Amino acid sequence: MCDPCCHHPDASIFTYPYMGVGGVTGGIRAQGEQSREVQAGYTYEGFLVHRTPAFTGEDNPLQTGKWIRDLERTFEVCGCTKAQQVLYASYLLQGIAIEWWETKRKMLVSELGSFAAVSWQRFKKEFYDRKRITSLVQGSMTVEQYAWRFIELGRFPSHLIAKKEIQAKRFQEDLRPDIRRMIVCHRITSFQELVDLTTLAERENSLRVGSPPGQKRLNVDGE
Repeated sequence: MCDPCCHHPDASIFTYPYMGVGGVTGGIRAQGEQSREVQAGYTYEGFLVHRTPAFTGEDNPLQTGKWIRDLERTFEVCGCTKAQQVLYASYLLQGIAIEWWETKRKMLVSELGSFAAVSWQRFKKEFYDRKRITSLVQGSMTVEQYAWRFIELGRFPSHLIAKKEIQAKRFQEDLRPDIRRMIVCHRITSFQELVDLTTLAERENSLRVGSPPGQKRLNVDGE
């Protein structure tokens, strides 16, 4: 049987064997700064006994809030340490939620210096912000306003945005239909290229309807 931990971005922290259908035995091996705090708190197999469900990334706000509340109740009952709260919560993410976390975790580590520095409050903030970006559409915003809002909500460093085709795809899907139709046939390789192309499409569209053509090039790569 394949250990599910091997697919988790924090897999190096977990080392436990399975006892067939009976579930998890053994302990958790923490690294560096986290190890002392993890050992002082509550074991992962003990945490699992409370059966807090996994989170798959569904867009139901009621389910999202309930998942967080269930986690916090379990943390309180178990006496989980601060390091364990983020660690255990992140391990319960599945599907598109774990895909989001893999990217977000790298950015948080880059910003804060270590995974251990990510607090539960910061995890919750990023978790709820994730929901806000999934509901973002261009609407009445200009391409520039939409691009900056997209970056702001996702907190994607520009050098990471350029490498993430999935972010470009998401941005393109939620453009206004009149602009999206003008770029749909283009093969776009980066977020910066997409912003440039949509800005040009917006200007051409504005000229057709007699509106002002727009502004100078928006640089999302920080160059």
